[in-house]
Amino acid sequence: MQKISIVGFGKIGQAMAAHILRQGWQVTAIDNNAEQLNFYTTSGFHSVEPGVEDIIQPALYAGHLQLSPDYASVSGSAAIILCIPLLVDEQKQINKTPFLDCVQQLAPWLQQKVLLMVETSVPVGFCRKDIQPVLTSTGKTHGTDYLLAASPERIKSGTMLEQLQNIPRALGGLDAEAGQAALKVYGHFFRNEQLILLPGAEAAEFMKLAGMVYRDVNIALSNQLAMFAQATGLDLVDLIPLINADREAALLQPGIGVGGHCTPVYPYFMMENFREAGLDFSLAAESRRINEAMAAFAWSQLKTHLHKKKVLILGLSFRPQVKEDALSVTYNLQKVLESENVSAQLHDPYYSAEEIRGKGFDPCPDIYATTAEAVILVTMHKMYHEIDWLVMKEKGVRFVLDGRNQLDRAAIEKAGLQYTGIGKL
Repeated sequence: MQKISIVGFGKIGQAMAAHILRQGWQVTAIDNNAEQLNFYTTSGFHSVEPGVEDIIQPALYAGHLQLSPDYASVSGSAAIILCIPLLVDEQKQINKTPFLDCVQQLAPWLQQKVLLMVETSVPVGFCRKDIQPVLTSTGKTHGTDYLLAASPERIKSGTMLEQLQNIPRALGGLDAEAGQAALKVYGHFFRNEQLILLPGAEAAEFMKLAGMVYRDVNIALSNQLAMFAQATGLDLVDLIPLINADREAALLQPGIGVGGHCTPVYPYFMMENFREAGLDFSLAAESRRINEAMAAFAWSQLKTHLHKKKVLILGLSFRPQVKEDALSVTYNLQKVLESENVSAQLHDPYYSAEEIRGKGFDPCPDIYATTAEAVILVTMHKMYHEIDWLVMKEKGVRFVLDGRNQLDRAAIEKAGLQYTGIGKL
């Protein structure tokens, strides 16, 4: 049985491992968090990502999946897949050091043209301008010791295995040989019709980032239109289906902000690419500013109506039905409320009171025990569709700010509460 090594055993690495395992391959996963790997091995693997645990846990028991903090474990692999996060810091600068440190630690084990595949979303040119020079500095030569290619992941929490099986995969190598090697290896665990070989790694890197920037810019446009609609007595949300009906527009929904690992991060990668090319990408920068400011805009629609500064926030996760809070809009909202001296409690069914407290919030384990005057929805978890708004009114709630325009407005207003959405009358 041939072996694939995956470096970085977070959510992306876990999903990729599960996908490859179910194709009958052996997988070795490398991660710097030795304590976490040991816990998985001794106490069992758990994941809330649909289907992943059902594949990973039996594979661990059967020995088809090996977990190790030792980079030497990649030896003998048909390919090494990098699923290492690449993030921005608080100043929105790309922090390349952790990623490139891992690459440097891998270098001694790169030999005989092993395929080094970058699944991580990275700036355009990152493979050629950052990864290759690091490996060259260790004495490794592309085309002799390793072949480097990119195929940025295109998956989202909650649907990762489904998307790995169905979404087209763009691949590009540093040269034609690397591209062909990537196509051959990925052909073992992706369908041929999924695989699209591009002229080079840069094209694959650019493809992923362009799609994410489009999403952020689209949402920013919708959010600005929502502000205008609310200021002039129009209902943007009701009009969006008609706006899009001519097939010339594909306007996304407005909302209280954009969270997650991807959309709030990747525009900064392309902004750096534009700067390096001597170009201005103010469109992306302004879109980021608009979307980051939506929590403040949402609060501005509510604050003048309140007699007491006390609110209940619904949702910490950045996406419904997942337990992930990376760059959640709730953190932006918390800063806005703190600046206004507003007391806020937080409820999220996926987090315990202790976990919520550990993230810097005052937990509200039972929404019907709140003493808040207003409710602000950030994350549309399914359970929030079932809220009894009559009980909420009895507890003193007077206003509901629907940050996702998905609550039952009729039920809220029937209970005698005032409803406000984003871009809605």
